[in-house]
Formats: sequence, structure tokens, C-alpha cells
Amino acid sequence: MTARGCRTVCGWLAVLLIGLSPYAGAIPVQTDDQILRDFMWGRFTSIPKEDRPQIGLALSAGGVRGFAHVGVLEVLDNAGVPIDQVAGTSMGSVVGSLYAAGLPTEKLWEISRHMTMDQITPDFNVMGLFRFLFAQKLPSSANLVNFFHEQIGDMRFEDLKIPFTCSAMDVKTGERVVFNSGPLAIAVRASMNIPGVFEPVQYRHRALVDGAVVDYLPVETVRLMGADYVIASVTPPDFASTTPQSVAAYLLRVGDVRGAAMIEEAAQKANFVITNRVLDTGTLELDKLHKAGEVGIREANRHLGELQEDILLFTLPYVFKP
Repeated sequence: MTARGCRTVCGWLAVLLIGLSPYAGAIPVQTDDQILRDFMWGRFTSIPKEDRPQIGLALSAGGVRGFAHVGVLEVLDNAGVPIDQVAGTSMGSVVGSLYAAGLPTEKLWEISRHMTMDQITPDFNVMGLFRFLFAQKLPSSANLVNFFHEQIGDMRFEDLKIPFTCSAMDVKTGERVVFNSGPLAIAVRASMNIPGVFEPVQYRHRALVDGAVVDYLPVETVRLMGADYVIASVTPPDFASTTPQSVAAYLLRVGDVRGAAMIEEAAQKANFVITNRVLDTGTLELDKLHKAGEVGIREANRHLGELQEDILLFTLPYVFKP
């Protein structure tokens, strides 16, 4: 064989040995760090739940922006990140409860394509809008209970596949109310019952509104459920893209300003934060649910390697436990 032929054969052998193809669309070479991380991640995910730290997920409020949590959940699922507890507020409670009930993310995406205001309230027709602006009674969010019954039946917290809690606020006392037992649908309805937009939910001698007022990002709540490591999925308000044009929009903006302050404080108590910046999307723009979910996919994928490394560092004694 000539020297040139020898060099050609050696070159092809080198290509095969390092796992590259000489053609377009070559498979990227993994670094030593990535190979080690994948090996350790496989060991971690094989550890029985009872023998490792518990991983909790806190899902923030945010209206339609909160649908970004679905994209985050899809990425975490595909990567094999175990989720042992979930706490959600407002839209976080809607997404979190359906996921905890066992609905796959594919079903949640399907819901986003068909969700309308009629599935939340019977009152946003012409007469309902008139009443909202000029009468004493606000629209009701009662239809959300029917929506939940259509998706998961008359499920209770005790029936969920993953432990779940959600928060609301009692407008008569200003107290935070945490739901972890009883009927699921009415609790989630209360948790996303936006104050100033929907009338309070009367339940258990309380008048309940959106938990975002008191627990925008429920990191402490999921820790109280037993989580040792908390992943926070956050959908912060977007103050730059839109200017409020109605009374309802101004009320929502006030809530977002308060929520932004709560996010900063709560996020410091999480182990890892995925920030989903869903821009130019109003709280009730249901036609943008899918767009918000795509932001969640992008952000979760962008930080997945970092998240896995952080979980592995946290759980290192368990990964190499004899």
C-alpha cells in the first residue's frame, strides 16, 4: 500500500473511532464532561425514589404566559428528570394539576389548541362584558370546573399520581389558603380566579381569589411537601411589550408588578430556576398558549445540561453510594 493510501485508511479509521461521519450532517462529538454526565445521570435515574433526595417542581403564576410550564415539563420528562412533588399557582396550578393527574404533555398541547374563554366563564359575551364594566357583579369562572371534569373526571387530590398542592387567597382575611386534599377542580379554579376579573369563589366559608396575590412562585410550598431539591419554572411579567388599554388590563398589571417582587424573593430559595420570558402576551390571550409553551421548550432545553449537572452535584453521595 502506498503512503498516500495508508494515510487515507488511517484517516477513515480515525473517523470511525471518534464516531464522526465524513459526510454532511455529522454526529457531534461528545466531550469527556458530557460522557461523564450522561453516565452519572443514568446511574442517578436508576436509583429508587425512596433512596434518593426528593425533587420538587414549583410552577409560577402568569396567566397565558404560564403555559410555558408545559414546554418545561416536556423537556424534563424526555430527559428523565424525576418529579416527586408539584406545587402550582394560578396557571401553574392548572398545568401542574393536570400533569399530576397523569395527563401526558401531548394532551396538554392538544388542550392549548382548543382552549377558549367559554371553558372558563359563561359571562364573556356582549351582555357579560357590559356587566363586567358597569354592574356590581363580576363574571364567574365556574365553567373551569366543568372543563376539569371533562379532562380528568371528579378527581381528588388524594387520587393524583404525583403529590400536588395549589394556593389561593381569602379576600376576607388576606390569608394564603393551600389546597392539598379534597376535590381538585374547585381548588384549581380558586387558584386561578383572577381578582378584579372574576368574582371570588365561595368555598369552605371563604371567598377565594387567585393565589398569585400571595404565592406567585410556590417554592416554600413544595419544600413543605417534602422536596429536598426544588426546580422553579418562572414566567415573569412583561412590562415593556404592552401598555394596558382597559380597566381589567390595569388591574392585571398591578398584580404583575406585585408578582415580579415575589418572584425575586421566592426564586432565591429554589435550587434551580428556569426563567421563561414570554413576551407580548396578555394574561388572558388564550390564542397564544401554544406560543408560550414553545418558549418553555426552548428555555428548558437551553439549561438542561446545567440542570442535570446541578442535580448530580446535589445527589452525588447517592449516585456513588455502595
